[in-house]
Amino acid sequence: MTFPRRRSAVIVLIVVAAFAVLVLAMWFGGGWPRAEISGLPSPGMLTTLGLPVVRVVHDVCAVATVGILLAAVALAGDAGSRREITRAAGPWALAWAASAALTQILTLSDLLGLPVGEALGSGFLPTFSIEVPQGQAFLLVTLLAVVIAVATTLPVRTWGRVLLLALAIFAVLPPAYVGHSASAADHNIAVSSLMLHIAGVTLWVGGLFGLVTQLRRSQGLAQAVRRFSALALCCFVAVGVSGMVNAWIRLGSPSQVWQSRYGLLVLGKLVALVALGWFGWRHRRTTIAALETTTTVEIDATAPESTTTVETDAVAGTLPGSPPALATAGTPAGSRSFLRLATGEIGVMACAIGLAVALSRTPPPQEGAPHAQHELLGYSLPPFTPWRLLTEVRLDPIVILAVVGLGVAYLVGVRRLAGGGESWPLGRTVAALAGLLVLLYAAAGGVSAYAPAMFSMHALQYAMLGTFGPALLALGAPLAPFQEATPLVRRAANTPVAVKLTHPLVALALYAVPYLLLYVTGLFEPAQSSLAVRLVTEIVVVVTGTWFFCVALGLDPLPRAISPVVRTRMLMGALAVQAWVTLVFLAGPIQGQGWYDVLAITWVPDRVADQQAGAALGVGLAVVTIVALLVIMLVWRRGARRRLLSRDASAQATAARP
Repeated sequence: MTFPRRRSAVIVLIVVAAFAVLVLAMWFGGGWPRAEISGLPSPGMLTTLGLPVVRVVHDVCAVATVGILLAAVALAGDAGSRREITRAAGPWALAWAASAALTQILTLSDLLGLPVGEALGSGFLPTFSIEVPQGQAFLLVTLLAVVIAVATTLPVRTWGRVLLLALAIFAVLPPAYVGHSASAADHNIAVSSLMLHIAGVTLWVGGLFGLVTQLRRSQGLAQAVRRFSALALCCFVAVGVSGMVNAWIRLGSPSQVWQSRYGLLVLGKLVALVALGWFGWRHRRTTIAALETTTTVEIDATAPESTTTVETDAVAGTLPGSPPALATAGTPAGSRSFLRLATGEIGVMACAIGLAVALSRTPPPQEGAPHAQHELLGYSLPPFTPWRLLTEVRLDPIVILAVVGLGVAYLVGVRRLAGGGESWPLGRTVAALAGLLVLLYAAAGGVSAYAPAMFSMHALQYAMLGTFGPALLALGAPLAPFQEATPLVRRAANTPVAVKLTHPLVALALYAVPYLLLYVTGLFEPAQSSLAVRLVTEIVVVVTGTWFFCVALGLDPLPRAISPVVRTRMLMGALAVQAWVTLVFLAGPIQGQGWYDVLAITWVPDRVADQQAGAALGVGLAVVTIVALLVIMLVWRRGARRRLLSRDASAQATAARP
């Protein structure tokens, strides 16, 4: 009975500490108890205290779901373990859905200022769920969590698990999109930084949770910990950068860090981040080496628990979703030091989640302060001049860290290829990095600042994101380095789905469909007015464009052999797509007329002329890029013919010698 009591005590201690931090931080920040104002309705104690408590439960369930799916996708070693771990995410996803639904009800009570019973009796819940952003967000989370829970019971394969993980990460973001940061100064960057912050925290905390609960007795624990350590380092950087950006926007000035209670709570989160950074450093310095150098201790599944597994069970033995197949596997003898350190790390993470929820209930010092910005754009935008394309920037942390991360992954992959004896041309590296710089400018530079307000800048931006930048990146043969840097990419590249995606017609369709959706189905206006839709469409355009040019150029090792003639036809097909886009711009209706009318920017030129300028700038850049690639391929083919003829001539001369 000693071991179960010790196990339960550790879990209870972590839970109590997290909720204690929550209550103390809410009290310190003024989020609870709230002083009731005479004559105004009050939601009551159940909502005032219950909402943050349920929100902590909601966040924990979301983190656990994402973490277990992450373990199934990227950390587990064999297919059987991945299937078992995927099923283990189901109960957590159901709990996530239930807590999201309860959060929605309590948020309604808080919004109306009525107790829960009266709020439900008001009949406003359907309207709140469909028309109010907070209600829409938690309704979406509830539905997505239910879908994830059901899907985990199905026999999904590699791509299915990847899609489930992506869906779970996406489901974490809607509450952040409609939270306090949406009303902050420069709210686009505030919301973007908060979404990156939450996604980073979820992957970081969830990954450790999945590692401890699902792989603690796996023979591949050392490899899984090393993989997670690399991911945790990336998450640490993303969380730190995005947290600083969001705090800077919300606080307004550095003095508010120590002069306001909101700022002091931010300092508390910074202390937690530093502590977690220390845990990560200790893992890399000691525990990973210990796991890799110790032998595996085989434990009989029917034998009583030994002291070797006390720390393991103390962390995760009673947590739901632990697959029986893994529970009976061998435990590496060196895992005890890792599990001790992971226990403390999980405790700090739990307290940080409580602190974050309390911070979301604390009014920032600049809440409601006036700021010079366009109401719909979310930021101030001076009149357009060509020079301002170089001076205006939109330093979106999601964009910056994504591009920097791709660059680092590419260079790491090139280094590993070189270490394996494969020479890598310098020109490819230069081309790839140049492509990433183009993508960075298109998504965070001056053209990005003016793209929501001017169609010509939008067209130029999408030519950079969908054609020019991806073409340069494809000239750098990025798939080979990415496969070396990321095992998940290597695993996905060898699946049947990857083979189908390399079909020339499929790749060309992937290149064309985003433009069809944007300019024919009416997606253009939401992509201009909504930050979330705009980010998604930009990501889709970059990914599909890069994939198309990688297949068309054929510099990467692909699972399908494509002849040079077919590759040329693919590029000719891309020219046909751009010709169709030109026709839409010149002969079709004004794109986004409703959005531009509401935007009401006086210094923008005539919309018809601006759209015609978009055809010249955007389509012109895309056409020039594709034609340049056709010329490059022609030069490659002629060079290959010369080398072939030279080899044939040498062979004939050698054969003719007596």
